[in-house]
Amino acid sequence: MLASVKRIVVEENRRMIAVSDIHGNLSGLKKLLNKLNFSKEDYLFIAGDMIEKGPQSLNTLRFIMELCKTHNVFPVKGNCDFAAVEIYHDKVHKELLNYMLRRKKCLLNEMCEILSIKVSRESDMKKIKEALDQNFSEELNWIAGLPDIIDTQKFTFVHAGLSSKELDKQKAEKVRSLDAFLNQGVYLDKYCIVGHWPVVLYSEAIPDCNPIVDNKHKIISIDGGNVVKRNGQLNAFIIPHINSEEFSYLSFDEIREGIIISTTEDNNRFWNSPKSKENQEPDLPDKQNSMLIHWIDNKINVLEKEDEFSYCEHNSTKYRMWILNKYIYKEKDGYYCEDSTDYQLPVKTGELVSVIEVTKKGYLIKKNGITGWFFGNIELL
Repeated sequence: MLASVKRIVVEENRRMIAVSDIHGNLSGLKKLLNKLNFSKEDYLFIAGDMIEKGPQSLNTLRFIMELCKTHNVFPVKGNCDFAAVEIYHDKVHKELLNYMLRRKKCLLNEMCEILSIKVSRESDMKKIKEALDQNFSEELNWIAGLPDIIDTQKFTFVHAGLSSKELDKQKAEKVRSLDAFLNQGVYLDKYCIVGHWPVVLYSEAIPDCNPIVDNKHKIISIDGGNVVKRNGQLNAFIIPHINSEEFSYLSFDEIREGIIISTTEDNNRFWNSPKSKENQEPDLPDKQNSMLIHWIDNKINVLEKEDEFSYCEHNSTKYRMWILNKYIYKEKDGYYCEDSTDYQLPVKTGELVSVIEVTKKGYLIKKNGITGWFFGNIELL
């Protein structure tokens, strides 16, 4: 099936804002819009994945539906939005039931909860669908009717990516689910703003959740990992007007904050190799100063386990670093980890930071979208 394209003309001298991957985080969206001083004079483009995975899919959906009536708001379907309505039309009901049991935080489960319907393996899905049709047809039909692509005079908005410049020849499934669009080698004539692939997944050494602007390929990737990443944030990409390329952005996260009280001159003494491994470091050419391991390539070998951390070797690169034990999990073929880094974030006394983890060794913090470790003192707020 070909992707549906909606073409609109943006009035001159109007601010354009793009957000993506809200994932049912209504409070975060509202606070970000307040931070932006969002008004009826602005154009807001939502690059998909408004729902699923987060705590308030239905209320987020209804909030956006209302905004579309009162403001210049233009959403496109993301793979998560599409999944919610597509799986709903499963005729034999098996896939629908499995989806709802597997993904507890989803739109359809929220709808069932409102109707006091408990979903289990024994549920009569035909009756559940009849109840949802009767009570939530407006919301489900609204999602189904969203375009896959929105095109303006100078900017295109899509959830995941494009396979070429020709918008009318795009495949719907592809534009909603193409991974790592920045790495696909596609060159475009006008900027294409996408979400879907958290920008931190493009990082190799320093975890960065801020939007990426690729001027060569004319691709702008804005998914800050909101809801799906521990250090995630909701990014708003700002275009001053339709003919401007003086881009900026604002971000919001709901991670607890702290103030840097004091720093230490020798951070490395907290982060060195264990003595048992000091003479066993692999001989790596051009050894980098830090690394980010993420789920694309996250198999590890646990070399030494301590109370909170384990000293590990990344399977494919042989890079060694400390990883929080709670980030490590075991599968049949070995050990894996959640997104982990040993980058040390430079900060100054008095600075406000987001505090992701508190450990005996130090803190995993985020400042201006960048995540790293800090080994001084922090006053938690």
